[in-house]
Amino acid sequence: MTLFKLLSKKIIRRKAWGVHKEVIVQILTPRCRQDGIPENGRFTPKEMEQIISRVESNIQELLPFFKDHDNIGNYMNEYAGLIHLAIYRAMVKEKIDPSYATNLVADLIWQVRVNMKGVVPIFDPLRLKLAKLRTKDPLAYLGKRLKDALKFPYSEPGYKTKLYKDRNVYHMDIYSCPVYDFYAQFGEEEMTFFRRTWCTYDYTVAEHLVEGGKYQREHTLSNGDEVCDMRYFISE
Repeated sequence: MTLFKLLSKKIIRRKAWGVHKEVIVQILTPRCRQDGIPENGRFTPKEMEQIISRVESNIQELLPFFKDHDNIGNYMNEYAGLIHLAIYRAMVKEKIDPSYATNLVADLIWQVRVNMKGVVPIFDPLRLKLAKLRTKDPLAYLGKRLKDALKFPYSEPGYKTKLYKDRNVYHMDIYSCPVYDFYAQFGEEEMTFFRRTWCTYDYTVAEHLVEGGKYQREHTLSNGDEVCDMRYFISE
């Protein structure tokens, strides 16, 4: 492994945890301790500090299950998945209902994307603006975004995919996923958490990729299927 990749991975780990640490506070500050029950109070700064401390310990405990991918995109995604499980476990340990903890982490995952403004901050927003100027057709623009995603971070060798267009629908079939492989090392609770966070993420992503964007799927690896049959299209 080159020195550049070693440094890149170190930066990724530090940056990923730093961003998530900030968003934990951002997400929990306005929330009730129990979903929809304000009478039981909201998270205090001390409680959030305890959760963050537990997350840091959980990250270290989960590292032996982490595969040190040579591909930077694969590495980045799986490490994010590790952090999300560490956060979920910390919340449950603090007696937050598992279902509510799952919803909180799902919101956190989306908020991280919003805060980061793309995979690579500053560069990505500019790149997307240029792409919109060059690609006027919404469906063609959607296809370009999906193709770019398969270059980074959803690239080989960790991801085995097939992308093709059938009429007005882009089909993205995923046969191998590093983040799924990470969660597959644990039990049903962890896989359910993964299914309800990562595997629902694209419903919102599609709406933000392009105006009118929609996403559907019937199968997913986390349900025991052989493929995630992801379908992206633009609603009429």
